[in-house]
Amino acid sequence: MRFTKIVWALILCSVSGPTWSRIELPRFAAKQSLDNIRFMTQDGRYTYSQKRSGALSMSTSFRTSDVLTNPPGTNYAITSSEARKKMVVEVEANWHQDMDLNKINDIMVGSFAGAQFAKIGRGRYPRLHLDDEWLTWFDPKEKAIHVQFLRTPERHQIIKLGKKNNAFFFPEVIMLNPETVLYTDVNDKGFSALLSWSLVDKKMTVVRKSEVSATRLELCRRDNIIAMGEFSYDDANRGTTIMVQAWKDAPTLGGFTTVYRASDNDLGQMICGSNNRLWFVKTMSEDRKLNIRQTEAVVMELPSGRITVKSELERVTNLIDMDGRILLPLREDVFVLEGSAGSANDTLRNPAPVRSSP
Repeated sequence: MRFTKIVWALILCSVSGPTWSRIELPRFAAKQSLDNIRFMTQDGRYTYSQKRSGALSMSTSFRTSDVLTNPPGTNYAITSSEARKKMVVEVEANWHQDMDLNKINDIMVGSFAGAQFAKIGRGRYPRLHLDDEWLTWFDPKEKAIHVQFLRTPERHQIIKLGKKNNAFFFPEVIMLNPETVLYTDVNDKGFSALLSWSLVDKKMTVVRKSEVSATRLELCRRDNIIAMGEFSYDDANRGTTIMVQAWKDAPTLGGFTTVYRASDNDLGQMICGSNNRLWFVKTMSEDRKLNIRQTEAVVMELPSGRITVKSELERVTNLIDMDGRILLPLREDVFVLEGSAGSANDTLRNPAPVRSSP
C-alpha cells in the first residue's frame, strides 16, 4: 500500500459534491482486528490475516489454517487484480527492524482465494497483468523490473532502469499486451518519463517526458482505459495533470488526452475502478505558507473528466483497492468508498425455505 485557492490552468472538468448534507461513509467491519487483516475477498468468504507468530492464515467457512509460516516479525502484503484468478504475496522479513527501502523480499504466487503459494522471485511491489498470466516486480538493488510469464518460467525478461541516486523511487508498471510493457522512470536531474519496452525486440521507446522536474508519474489500467497522472512533490508546486488513453478494440499505444489539470498539489494514489471511473486523493484547499492542506477522496468519470467528491474527512492520504473494494484508511478507522462494508456478525443465515415441487 502511499497528503490558495484553486487556479485552473485548463478547465476540463467540473467538481461536484453534495453541499446540503455531510457525507457519511460506512466503516469497514470484520470478525477480527483490522490491524491483522491483509486481504479479504469482496464477498467476505475468504480472509487472510497476519498472526503474531509470523504466519499468514486464511479463514473461510469458520475454519482457519496457516498458508505461509515464517519467523515472528514477518509482514505480508497481498494484491490481486480484477481477473481474480491469482494472488501475489510479498513476504517482508523483520518488518519492524529492517527499515531499508531497498531491501528485497520473497514474491509468492497462488490461486485466487487459495492456500498454496509458490516462490516466483525476489523484489518489491509485485503486480499481476493480462488476465493474471503475467507478473512484474521491481528489484531496487539492481534497479530493474522483472517481467515473468507465469505459465512458462523460461519466459522471463529484465528491464534495466536508468542510474539514479534516489532510494525513494519505485516505478509504476502496466502491460498493454504480451509484447509491450509500460513503465515509469526518472533521470538524475529529476525529470520523469513514461517508457515502453518491447518484449519481442527488447528495445525501449520514450512515450512521454515530463516538461518539469520534481514530479512523479502514476499509472493504472482497467478494461479499455489507461490513466496516467503527474503529481508534484510538495516543495516544487508543479500542480497536477491527469491524462487518459481509451481504445475500442485491442489495446495499442497511442496518444493520451488530458482530462484534468490543476495548480494544486494533489496527492494522487490513483485507482482505476469499475465502469471507467478513476479514484484519487485531491487537494481541496491549501495554505502553502503553513503547509496545511485539506484533502479528500474523489472519483472521476472517464473519459469526460467529471469529478465527484466522495469524502468529508479533511485529511485523506491514501486509498486501497482490495478485490474491488475501495478503502480509505484514516487514523484508527477504515472507511469504505465502494463495495461491501464487510460484517462483524458471526451468526449464520437461516437456510432458504425449500419449495415443494408442483
